[in-house]
Amino acid sequence: MTLTIPDLRVIAPAGTRRWPPLYPSVFPALIMLAIGSTALRRPALGWDERATWSAATRTPAEIVRMAGEIDGVIAPYYLFMHYWIEIFGDRTAVMRLPSLLAVAIAVGLAGEWGRVLFGPVTGLTAALILVTVPQLSRYATEARVYGIALLAGVLTMWLFHRAMARPAWRRWLGYGLSVTILGYAHLLGLLILTAHLTILGSRWRGGDRRLWRGPLVMAGAVALTAPLIRLGLAQRGAQLDWIPPVNTHDVLTAPGAVFGATVTAPAGLLYGAQLAGLFLIGLAFTARWKDRRTLAELTVLAVLPPALLLGASLAGASLWVPRYVLVVTVPVALLAALALRRFRLRQVAALLLLVALTLETHQAVRRPSSRDGMNFRTVASVVAAGLRPGDGVVYGRVGTWSLRAGLDYELRDRPRPVDLLLVRSAARAGRLDAEECATLTCFDTARVWYVGARRGDDPMSDAGGQLRAKLDRDYRRTGIWLHPLGVVALFERPPS
Repeated sequence: MTLTIPDLRVIAPAGTRRWPPLYPSVFPALIMLAIGSTALRRPALGWDERATWSAATRTPAEIVRMAGEIDGVIAPYYLFMHYWIEIFGDRTAVMRLPSLLAVAIAVGLAGEWGRVLFGPVTGLTAALILVTVPQLSRYATEARVYGIALLAGVLTMWLFHRAMARPAWRRWLGYGLSVTILGYAHLLGLLILTAHLTILGSRWRGGDRRLWRGPLVMAGAVALTAPLIRLGLAQRGAQLDWIPPVNTHDVLTAPGAVFGATVTAPAGLLYGAQLAGLFLIGLAFTARWKDRRTLAELTVLAVLPPALLLGASLAGASLWVPRYVLVVTVPVALLAALALRRFRLRQVAALLLLVALTLETHQAVRRPSSRDGMNFRTVASVVAAGLRPGDGVVYGRVGTWSLRAGLDYELRDRPRPVDLLLVRSAARAGRLDAEECATLTCFDTARVWYVGARRGDDPMSDAGGQLRAKLDRDYRRTGIWLHPLGVVALFERPPS
C-alpha cells in the first residue's frame, strides 16, 4: 500500500503580494546609522559647518538676502537647516543628524538597488561595502549638504533604473522630482544626468522607442532648477576661487580620493582609505553578468561624472573636489559586489580587508580636531577661562567670518567678549562676513583677546598690518596659547 502525504505548504491566495527581503537594505542602513552615531559630536565644527550655523541661524529673509551675494546654490540647505535648528536646537550632534540619516538611507537604498539588479546577497554586499567607505562616514557626520546630496543622487539613479524597466509616466515623473531635489541639494550632482542621457541614447539606438519621456522629464526638472543655476553662474568666482588648479597628481589620485576622507590627520593615515578605493575599483573591473548592458550602464554611471568634472577643471576654472562626485561610490560598490557574488568566502574576506584598510581613517574622522580649521572648543575654553567683564575680541584677517562664527558658536550660551571691530553683523549686512570698522583701530578696551589662524613661526602672522600695529603700539601681550592651525593671545593696555 502506498501512503500519500498531503502537501501542507501554505499557498498564498491569488493577488497576495510577496514582500521582498529587507535585509539587503535595512541591515546595512542600521549599521551605517550606528557607525555614524559613534562620536557624532566629538569633532568640533569645521570651517564649512561654521558657515552652516552662521547662515541657518538667520531669518529666512536674511538667508535669501545672503544668497544673492554668496552661497546661493547652498541656500536651500540653509533654509532647511534654519527650520531644523528652530525645532531641534543647534547642538553639534543635532545639526549633523540630517546628514547621518540621509547617508544611512542612501546606503539602504543602494542595497535595495543591488537586490533588484543582482539578488539579495549582492545587494547586501554592496551596501556593506559602502559602510566601509570613509568618505561616507565623513559626510554622514558633517553639518553640510553632501550627505543629503548623496541620498538625492542615489534616489535619482534608482528611480531612473525603475523608469527604464517600465517607462510609464508615473515613474518618469517620480524620477523628475528626484532630479529637481538633487539640483537644489547640490548643482554639480546633476552631472549624473550626463550618464543618464548616455544610457538613454544607447537604449534608443537599440530600438527602444518607449523612452522618449525621459529626456522630456529631465529638461523639465533642470528648468525648475534654473534660478539656482543662474545664481551659481553669477557667483562662481567667489564660490569656487578656493579650489586649487587641477594637476597631474590630482588626476592620478582621483579614484582613491573619491573614497578616502579628507580630514586633518597625518597623511599616512589616509593611504589605507585610498588603497581601499583602488581595490574596489579593481574589483569593479572584474565584474561579470549575463546582461552586459547592465554592466555597461553601471560603468557609465561610475566613470562619466568624475571624468567630466576633471575634464572641465583641466579646461577652465577648477571644480575638482572629490566630495562633489561622492555618489559614484554606489555604482562602483555594486560592480565590486557583483564581482564577488559567486564566492561567499571572498565576500567576507574582501569586507574584512576593507575594514582593515580604512579603520584608521574612520578613527581619524572622529577625532576632536579632524575637521578643517582650528578646534574652536579649545579656543573657546581658553577665552572663557580667562574672560573678565569688559573684555573685547578681535580676529585675524584670513577667514575672519569663520573665526567669528567659531567663537560665537562655542560661547553662544556663555558670556562672550565684546566684538570690538563689529559695525554691522553678517546677517544685517547680507553677507557671510560681518562689516567691520575700516581702520581696524576703533577700540581702546583695557583687555583684548586676539583669535587668528597660525602659519609658520610667527603666531601673529594673520593679524595684518593695521591691527598688528595697533596691538603692538597700545598694548602688551600678556598671554599666548598656540593651537594646531590657530592662536589665542591676550593683550592688555599698560598702566598709564
